[in-house]
Amino acid sequence: METTEQTVQAAEPRQRRVGTFTLGIVLVTAGAGMLAAMFWPRFHPEWLLKASPCILILLGLETLFSARGGGRVKYDWLGMFLCFILTGAALCMYCAAWWAVNGNSLVSASRWANEYLYEMTYGRFDGADSHTMRLEAGDTLQGHIYTYNGWLEVEICGDDGSTICEGSPLNGDQKIEINKTGDYTILVWGRHASGGFSFLRVSPETVPPPEEAPEIESYSAETAPEEEPS
Repeated sequence: METTEQTVQAAEPRQRRVGTFTLGIVLVTAGAGMLAAMFWPRFHPEWLLKASPCILILLGLETLFSARGGGRVKYDWLGMFLCFILTGAALCMYCAAWWAVNGNSLVSASRWANEYLYEMTYGRFDGADSHTMRLEAGDTLQGHIYTYNGWLEVEICGDDGSTICEGSPLNGDQKIEINKTGDYTILVWGRHASGGFSFLRVSPETVPPPEEAPEIESYSAETAPEEEPS
């Protein structure tokens, strides 16, 4: 009799509480993100906050697939409490990510932009900003970037979709020659950045030619004019 009961128990599928699989994924991802932030300085844990809606997606998929598999998930008060904790944590992380992206993008910042100049200084810059300039062929776009903390990335693209500047975070002086007339948009992304930048349009017409030095007539002893007797 005992052997038969043991055989029946062994044949029955093992049940688990709903939310345990999602909880395991969340713990592994959070631990991997913390470890990456320790050994990779450019990795910011706020990316984990931005991925918080994935908790709700995983929890929903776990419930759907488990229901499809014949009801192997155990729905009790502890499982419901676990789902409530995961859902609440996802909502709190989402609110924190939204505030970090939209609510605190610029602190102590000043911005100035016109057809010749685009500059900004900031105590903290998290997010993106842009400005469009009309540049003529032969112009030079001179940039000066000074970053004390974090990093600033710059992309400059034309109205035809071409990109003339795109790459890693920039710092220091930049000089870009414009070969085609058009509207160029300067896009800047800041990540925990403090400092400032400026982009100045320099046109050949706006650069005054060097003043010619007046001719100084020199005389030698042989060619010097004779002095009139007094």
